[in-house]
Amino acid sequence: MNSILKTVSVTGTLNATPQSVWKIIRSGDGVDRWAPGVTACRLEGAAVAGARRVCTMGDKQLIERIETIDDASQLFQYRITEQSVMPIRGAFGTVHVASAANGKAHVLWLLNFELLDESTWPMVKEGIGEMYRGGLAGLEKLAAGS
Repeated sequence: MNSILKTVSVTGTLNATPQSVWKIIRSGDGVDRWAPGVTACRLEGAAVAGARRVCTMGDKQLIERIETIDDASQLFQYRITEQSVMPIRGAFGTVHVASAANGKAHVLWLLNFELLDESTWPMVKEGIGEMYRGGLAGLEKLAAGS
């Protein structure tokens, strides 16, 4: 079976400062505080490239390796190394925080991956998109309160 390269991306302008949003993202930890469906999350090691993040979603685990934390560019990248949530592999995520008008944060969150079965694309695209849109809403709420 051939895999198909795909990308799902979500953007949003959050009613919170870029600095407060970046502080949450760059910590690498506490994803369960703002991402829907994530019931627990722990960081193994410091929030630096190479650290391991383990997120639990119900009875499934998602294990990620932090690849990039670039404070100057407000760029966070991670690789999903193990997961049984979706029919994908080789997933590489990017979260970029930028300044928008009126002191708000503009966030781009995308995931590049290999889709293992083309027939699952609509479900995978909607599932990731829904999770990321919910994550942006959770980030906004958490960042605005900090």
